[in-house]
Amino acid sequence: MTNSIKISPQRTSFILSVSVILYWATDSYLYLSCHINLMEYSTPAILYITAMILACGVLQRFFFRFITKNELGLSFGKQVRPLPEQIKEINPECPKDKDINPENLVVKHDYMDNYEVRIAEIERKKAERQADIKRVIHEYTTFVMTEFLSKEDLEILHENIEYFAHGQFDLYKPIRSKVDNSLRSIDLMHFVWNIGERLGISLIDRATFIHTIFPHELKDASIKYLAKNLRTCGVCKIALDIPKTGDYHFKCMKEAQE
Repeated sequence: MTNSIKISPQRTSFILSVSVILYWATDSYLYLSCHINLMEYSTPAILYITAMILACGVLQRFFFRFITKNELGLSFGKQVRPLPEQIKEINPECPKDKDINPENLVVKHDYMDNYEVRIAEIERKKAERQADIKRVIHEYTTFVMTEFLSKEDLEILHENIEYFAHGQFDLYKPIRSKVDNSLRSIDLMHFVWNIGERLGISLIDRATFIHTIFPHELKDASIKYLAKNLRTCGVCKIALDIPKTGDYHFKCMKEAQE
């Protein structure tokens, strides 16, 4: 709360100046008219008052240091309620108590303590899900491709799928389906669409994969054509397997287990 009776420095200087002049005039008048030296009476009083002021200042500093050093709390009968530890200190620059809004008092909580732990948990779950997706794709590949590929070519196809999942396009190795039971372009397009959809790979990369892996079967088709027609419908040995949202399992695998 501001002091409403505070005297300005200019007015204070004026009052002190007038006081000195009045004292000097009174002292001169009494000395000239009555031969009374006012200094003989006022000097002891001034010195006594000055000594009391100095002593009060020294004692005040002594008691203040003593109380703060020993952390003494003197309430003189008035109970002081301690502030909660969570409430942050009010900015000392606030000019008025009424400007302090209780809604602005911030309570500090350690909301971010588990941030790194949560990030690690999310990454772990993503890695586990990705590993399970690849496992399901490899099982599906063996299930649908065994009758069309030799054992060696099937192993190479599994290696190519790993390269496919990790974007290592330059490591693809070409293979060829069996002569007496060869794969048609529609079967290969359906196969790569099915596995690429589970891995979240673009259509052009799916087309590049299947065109590179089976160059003999797809020699008459361009990558651009394949990318636009991966979901072509027609007579086929490998059917499209469109997954439900959030699911990556294959229908043909579920039907075989049943």
